[in-house]
Amino acid sequence: MKQKAIPVTVTFRHMAPTEALRAYAEKKLAGVAERVPGATEAHIVLSAQKHRHRQEAEVTVHGARNSVLVARGQTADLYEAIDFATDKLDNQIRKLRGRMIEAPRRGSAVARRGRAAAAPA
Repeated sequence: MKQKAIPVTVTFRHMAPTEALRAYAEKKLAGVAERVPGATEAHIVLSAQKHRHRQEAEVTVHGARNSVLVARGQTADLYEAIDFATDKLDNQIRKLRGRMIEAPRRGSAVARRGRAAAAPA
């Protein structure tokens, strides 16, 4: 089953927008954002700090159940910063999916046993 494409927006701060950076950021973020359960949109902000000679990429993905994943990457090269931020986001997605799988349902027998064991005797 193929998921629908998630809209990806790219914002440039304190720098001139280039089509190569936009295409690279959209490609990297689209691949990562498709693995977020129930993702609705993804946004990446690319910025340059002149006084520190640092480039920053901030990635935000809105997922299911009001989950918002945010990751930042900051290096001297903007392409590296994008890679760094998407790697961090990938780790967060892995943790989120694990939590969704491991969480017992409210009415399940496992949840009732957990409450019975926690209740004082």
